[in-house]
Parts: sequence; C-alpha cells; structure tokens
Amino acid sequence: MGQDPSALSRAELLDAYRGLSTRVDQLKTNYELQKKQLTAIGRLTTRSTQVAQLSKELNTFDLDQIVRVAVNKIPHLFSARYCSLFLYDYENNALVLKAHNHPEPIAEQVALSREPDTLMALAISADQPLLIENIDDYERQRGVRVRRIQTDKYLTNSCLISPLMVGSGQGARRVMGVLNLADRADGLSFDRDDLNVAVQLSELIGTAVSTSILVNEMRSLAETDGLTRLANHRVFRESLDRELKRAGRYGGEFSLIMMDIDHFKAFNDDHGHLAGDYVLRTVSRAIRRTVREGVDLAARYGGEEFAVILPETAQAGALVAAERLRRAVAEAQAEFDGKRFQVAASLGVAQYREGMTASEFIDAADKAMYLAKRNGRNRVCFFDLEAREPRAAPPPEEPAAPGPQPGG
Repeated sequence: MGQDPSALSRAELLDAYRGLSTRVDQLKTNYELQKKQLTAIGRLTTRSTQVAQLSKELNTFDLDQIVRVAVNKIPHLFSARYCSLFLYDYENNALVLKAHNHPEPIAEQVALSREPDTLMALAISADQPLLIENIDDYERQRGVRVRRIQTDKYLTNSCLISPLMVGSGQGARRVMGVLNLADRADGLSFDRDDLNVAVQLSELIGTAVSTSILVNEMRSLAETDGLTRLANHRVFRESLDRELKRAGRYGGEFSLIMMDIDHFKAFNDDHGHLAGDYVLRTVSRAIRRTVREGVDLAARYGGEEFAVILPETAQAGALVAAERLRRAVAEAQAEFDGKRFQVAASLGVAQYREGMTASEFIDAADKAMYLAKRNGRNRVCFFDLEAREPRAAPPPEEPAAPGPQPGG
C-alpha cells in the first residue's frame, strides 16, 4: 500500500508535485516531438508517393511531355510559385530555356563561359542542387553578386537550383539541364527536406531527358539521310503509301515532285566526291527552306535525286512549288575549297489520279523530270493525266529572279 498523503510533510508534497510536473513536461515534450516526427513521416510519405507518381509521368520518350511535367507539376511538390527548365546545349556550352511560368521575361539562353556568376552555373559547377534560403544573405556571406531576376512579385528570396545530371563516377557525369524553383507560396524558405527531394528529382528528370534525346536521335538516324538530313528513301515510301491510302479512302488532291541535280555525275568526276557531297548538302538546305514545314515531306530519293510529297496540293499549286524549288537551287550559294559552283536542277511534277499505285505515281513524276532534262535542264515539266504523257510547264507567272547560270 502507498503512504497516506495526509502523513506527508509539506516539503515532501512539494517534491512529489515537482517530480510529477517534470514528468508531465517530459511527456508533453515527447508528445510534441513524436507529433513532429509523425507529421514529417506523413509529409515524407506523401512526397514519396508524389515523386513515385511523377516518375511514372516522366517515363516517356516525349521531351515535350517531360518539360510539361517538370514545369507544371513539380512546383506543387515544393509549394513553389515559379519554375523554369533549361536544357544544356553542348555545342555552344549554353543553357537554353525550354519552359517557365515566371511573371517577368527571363533569359532565353545563358552562355556558361560568359556568365559563370549565375546560380545555374554555380550549381552545375558544384554538381549538386543549390539550396538558397535567402539570396541576400547568400551574397553577403560569400561576398559575391550573382545574376538574378529583379522583380517585386516574389514573396521570398529563397530558391532551389537543381542541375539535371546523368551518369555516375568520376568524369562520367553529364549535365542535361537545370530545373529552377523559386518563391514558396507559404512565404517560407526552401529547406533541407526540399533539397533531398530535389536530389531525387534531378536524377529522374536528367535521366528522362537524356533517354528522350537519345531515342529521338536514334529515330532521326533511322528516318533521315545522313548526308542531307532530309527524309530517307524508306520514310518517303512509307509517307507516300499513307497519302495514297488517305486519298483513296477520303478523296482529295496531292502531288509529287521529283528533282535531279543537273550534270552531277560530270561534276563529281571533275571536282571529286567531297565537293559533290557539299553540293548535295547545299541543295538539301535550299529544299528545306522552300517546302512547307510540317506539311510537305522532302526526301533524298537516291544519289542526286530528291522527292517532295505535297499533301492537299493540285497540279497548279505543285507547279508553283516546283518553280520555287528550281529557283531556290539555282540561287543557292555553293562554295567549296575556295571555289564557287553553279548548281541547277530539273524537276518533274505529277498529280495523283484515283487508282494510281505508288510505282505509277513515281514513274509519272520521273517521266516529267526526264523531259525537263531533254528540253535543256534547269526547268520544270509535268505529267499530263489526260494525255498520259509529260509536257513542258507553262512559264511561271512571276518573273524569275536573276541567279547563277545552271550547269554546275
């Protein structure tokens, strides 16, 4: 049995009360600590779930999708009001802006060699995320001035700069870009928990960007001609087959241009294959500048012959397009090893007729092209569907601009 409290002295009661009070304080402290720990665990669990979900959305070869997830969803994970994503351009040693949601315009490109005092350059140099609780304190403590956006729209001076890295080991790390987070919506500074999550995300995004670029490069190599960077023959045939099926099912008009560089074999024999390759690249650049981007498909058909598919284009429009191509090639500046060459091309146009096969369509445009060569080269001819034979194209409505003479 316990001692009767009435038999205790006043001093003993006070000691017992103090002991009990101390124990209550300890229990309160432990409770608050456990509450904070449980809150932190809950926040960590929530964040881990969010990071896992984001990792699924970042598991794509679509670079635009990766950029959208990074700029539109990741800021919510940190309660950040503003975000920007830059990708690294190895050729120019620069960071190029892909997307942002800042209230003010920000730099489209940051040249790292000329601007080493930016926070992004400092984070890349350190090869780890840069946590800045207060940019003013950061500058004052280090005696530096960093380049940053000056605006009165920020609630805080805190930011988190995460270089997007891939690879591991000494010398094997590669920078893919930088993700910038600024201005927490709750008015607090970014903290160590934010930094730990940023480390995870920088690896996830860096790997996603690297994989996307690699896959797209491989896809490009499989679909483009290595010398001219136009679509290769396989892609041309696949695209032509699709257009034929579409036209056969839904109707509509589309046309085909076949183009051949004049006197190219003799040019190769006289000046060598390196000069010939340069001429092919020069002609391909003229084609890319002339065709409708995202609409027409320009391809290297083989050797010095090119093909252009013109969707939703009847013969009249195709003849106009072919004349523009002829003129663009004739006016192209082809200079190699100190020598300037004059280049010209012959072009044949054919419009799709219902029931045509791919081989018949190509053959019609080819026949028109060879007529252009027989008639003197550096001109446009077309295949007359009614007469079923090639004919010379009518003179262009616009007067041809003066340019180098053909025959190069």
